Amino acid sequence: MTRLRLAVMGSPAFAVPTLRALHGAGHDIAAVYSQPPRPAGRGRAVTPMFR
Repeated sequence: MTRLRLAVMGSPAFAVPTLRALHGAGHDIAAVYSQPPRPAGRGRAVTPMFR
């Protein structure tokens, strides 16, 4: 199998399983692009996607 050098774009919920599969297959992840955290809720607090 040919090892690929990849850039991945996606929201964290979608991208994490894909990134794990690509990394596990031995591909080189050169860059990852996603949206920054945004304020949510009444207090407009920024909360991390994963804890």
